Amino acid sequence: MSNDTFEKHLACVPSAEIKSYLISTTEPCYESTLLRIAFPDIDIVRCNTLELYQHHFVLFHLLYQLQEVFAEKGQYLHVHFMRTQVLDYPEIGHCCYFDEIYQRFCNETCDPTSGYCDFHRRLVGETELDSLSIRYFYMDISNYYKLDEKTAELFVKGTWEILANYDLYKESFALLGISETNDLSRIKKCYRKLAKEHHPDRGAESLENFYKINNAYQLLMRIIPLMNM
Repeated sequence: MSNDTFEKHLACVPSAEIKSYLISTTEPCYESTLLRIAFPDIDIVRCNTLELYQHHFVLFHLLYQLQEVFAEKGQYLHVHFMRTQVLDYPEIGHCCYFDEIYQRFCNETCDPTSGYCDFHRRLVGETELDSLSIRYFYMDISNYYKLDEKTAELFVKGTWEILANYDLYKESFALLGISETNDLSRIKKCYRKLAKEHHPDRGAESLENFYKINNAYQLLMRIIPLMNM
């Protein structure tokens, strides 16, 4: 499918207003607040599920683009459906591990060449890959077109993958190089190994492979908990 629909949808968003709002607020904001700024003409409560998913996807795609813009200025844009916020990175020589629960950086004194204190250096590999996975889900425009009106409602309920994409479910295990399992820790371990091998920074071919691996991982992380209910 052509990317024209997505590009037109994205072009309608007043990105400068979104950016200005994020700069002006000192408190974390909800996705609903940003949706009203991005799409002032849409009724979030009454719009159909497919529209809501597409608006959500476009907004988060933009936020992750802005994340790079803020980073160039030494600021971190934390993207979350309930706690999106811009914060200044710690000074050099202070731990820059971001705690999502407390919505703040560690900021403890650390080795300037590392950027992390001894405690958080052990954790950062896993958390960075998890953040990278979510970011690239929204940067992959093909995910905007995954749903139609019939499956959008099921997606919101969290069951559309099982009902409509069982073949894709099986293919996802093949992409991760493992047999079918409900062991989430094993799936995460395999994903992290492959994500490091095909990190997007390694060029176009690695980026394409990362998209495939990441989408497979995201699919399984939504499906497996539902299958165990």
